[in-house]
Amino acid sequence: MKMNLLTALIVLTTSFFFEVRADEPKVPAKVEFKDQKQSVTPWGSIPLNSFLSFKEWKEESDIRDQVPEWEKIIRERNHRELVGRIYQCIGTCRIDRGESFFNGSHRTGLYEGDEIQTVGDSYAWIFLFDGTMVRLSPRSSITFNELNIGVNENFLNARFNAGNILWLSRNEQTYQESNVRETDVMFFPYAEYESLPITEKKLYMEDDLIELLAESKSQLNHYKSLNEAVLANNKRTHGKPTYAFLVMPNATLMGVSPSVEVVTLIGGKTFLKKRSSQTLGLDVKDEIPNDVFLQLRGFDNKTLTTIQDDLWITVDEKGRNYAQSEDVRWLDVGEFITRRIPSIMLGREIFLKRYSEFAFREKYDPVVLARADGYRMWGKLTSTEGAPKDDLELRLEFLKEYFRRVETSNLLTSSRFRERFEKRGETNVTTEYGNYFFITALNKYYKFGEVLNEKSNDKETGEVLNSTTKLLWKKMHGIR
Repeated sequence: MKMNLLTALIVLTTSFFFEVRADEPKVPAKVEFKDQKQSVTPWGSIPLNSFLSFKEWKEESDIRDQVPEWEKIIRERNHRELVGRIYQCIGTCRIDRGESFFNGSHRTGLYEGDEIQTVGDSYAWIFLFDGTMVRLSPRSSITFNELNIGVNENFLNARFNAGNILWLSRNEQTYQESNVRETDVMFFPYAEYESLPITEKKLYMEDDLIELLAESKSQLNHYKSLNEAVLANNKRTHGKPTYAFLVMPNATLMGVSPSVEVVTLIGGKTFLKKRSSQTLGLDVKDEIPNDVFLQLRGFDNKTLTTIQDDLWITVDEKGRNYAQSEDVRWLDVGEFITRRIPSIMLGREIFLKRYSEFAFREKYDPVVLARADGYRMWGKLTSTEGAPKDDLELRLEFLKEYFRRVETSNLLTSSRFRERFEKRGETNVTTEYGNYFFITALNKYYKFGEVLNEKSNDKETGEVLNSTTKLLWKKMHGIR
């Protein structure tokens, strides 16, 4: 009798326990981003007096009790996501991160908030994880504010601080096959060996010496390799676009997958040009519809203007007016350097396959994206009619208003300082467009010529040297 009573009591207790557990609300999984510490307390910078104060601790605890997701909010705010990597740097590419700086090189990671500038006569190509390639000319600076992985779109926010910067978004179209040599050979030999063109070898035959004089097909085959890589990566990207929000001191550019070249002069004007599909060398019959909008400065100015293709535009110092540029001779010369860049584009496809799988998934798990990849999951950029706006759309609306007001305030403050300097008879610190943006790269293009053929054999006898057959020697001299 006692045994039966004890057994019944255990059964009732167990069933009651499971019923209570079933009624408890499900606690969402704790999300810790990749490489993020479990503790959210900044142990290295704690003010001892306030940290040991019971009163302040109590007040902070009461506030946290009112916000159940306080830890999630703090983790998202403190986490800095990886935006991209340096593809290649010639010279000194300085990266300012927080209160310190260092010099970047091939595959150096760039995080949100990092500023990279080319010091002196330096050049850089930067790969962003959505497939965008960014080129910095000498004395140029750019800050990568954020990369957001959305459900249907990716989002990029960057500020062009100064200099000549080329922003090339990735397109899923193939390129026109050409046998004309590349223009941007400043970065030769490229760090990514697989991005180099394969040198065409011709056999010496006494019966057919004319064949030795025939034009090499190395560049033509290189474009074919590029198109094959583009088509292969298109199966991974699934047509997912990127919305870019590009801020300059006196204007803002925004749009889906823009390809623009910008020259921002400190204290001066801004020159910008949107490149068409034909200018980019894409193999398309009709122009791909791709609107890029320009927003000028002014506290009450919310107008967005669509800019034309292949037209240099000048924005005045105050950011209130824009017009078609009149004298663009030097701008066209600078643009020529990046007209044919199949090796850089092939390098982009290599990096895209290697690093960017997380940015183009068809289905996302926010917990997996945070823990395994280190990124926060965002919503949609455009909401359906009648539905509430997702966080990514709200973010874009906030940035439009925020940067317009902040940059307008900066322009007004700088103009007041300029007036004070003029009254004192002091000179203003401004920059002007000059050939220092491209002269070294242009000289390298003229000198490059058939450098591959010259290095592949002995100049006097024409005999193939043993050193040229070594893989290390080939990589050092860019022969593939």
